Amino acid sequence: MRKYIRQLSGHRELINRGRYLKSAALGTLGFCTRCAVDIHGLRPEWIEVVEIDLNLQNIPHRLHGMRIAHISDLHYSRTVTGEYLRRCIERINQLDVDLVLLTGDYITYDIQGKFREKLIALLGNISSQYGVYACLGNHDYGVRYLPGPRRNYLLRRLIQGMEDSGVTVLRNESILLDINGQPLRLVGLGDLRAGDFKPRKAFIDVPSDQVTIVLMHNPRGAEYLSEFPANVVVSGHTHGAKPKYSAMRTWTIKHRRFHSGIYELEGKKLYVNRGLGRVGRTRLNTRPEITVFNLC
Repeated sequence: MRKYIRQLSGHRELINRGRYLKSAALGTLGFCTRCAVDIHGLRPEWIEVVEIDLNLQNIPHRLHGMRIAHISDLHYSRTVTGEYLRRCIERINQLDVDLVLLTGDYITYDIQGKFREKLIALLGNISSQYGVYACLGNHDYGVRYLPGPRRNYLLRRLIQGMEDSGVTVLRNESILLDINGQPLRLVGLGDLRAGDFKPRKAFIDVPSDQVTIVLMHNPRGAEYLSEFPANVVVSGHTHGAKPKYSAMRTWTIKHRRFHSGIYELEGKKLYVNRGLGRVGRTRLNTRPEITVFNLC
């Protein structure tokens, strides 16, 4: 019997390793499938949960120990399946966080709006004690060659659907939360690439003495916030891609100052999330990410 159990255990390890390698290969090629996420804790998973102790100066004692989940770039599409995203949301719900932040690109190229409807249904399953808050990414504004009225209609439908599902969308505006009797300010900005980036409007009522977290999609926007009060900026957009240099020519992709992880920028902390989804591009050694910040 003991020999049989050992054999069974080894077989399970081979299956687990095989699933991990399969999800890694598909993810590298730009496909996100359910095998990338283990919601039972029984095997390695391609998705990565990144825990970060976020040390902020002069943070009120009542905010110490608060856990905030940050996800970005779901890119619901043919290559990012609904079952994969459903399992990602289950994984978030297992992490026992107090607040969930989303930083844009919820769909990819959705001319008819069918992926928007499916995404909205999924987002309603996120559970969080103090709510779910979001900003917009460049893909959410729609395909550029579509007529303006059609793009605006699809964007309004996405925002309204997210709101109906319990997600508060912050588009160049802020909101004040009460966390155990202590104020926490969230500021959400429109997308830089889409021409909807308006920090003066978003920060108009934000005092300098409150802990403030900024949601934006493109991390380059953090370079325009030097005069505005913010402790932390969370973003996505890059999918962890670094600039590549070729001896035969100049930069093969646009120079990217921020690609993934945490940065210090003019007294502010900037975090760039690698995203959950993909846009069909090969990303070597870049795992999809759920970030959990522990305030301290």
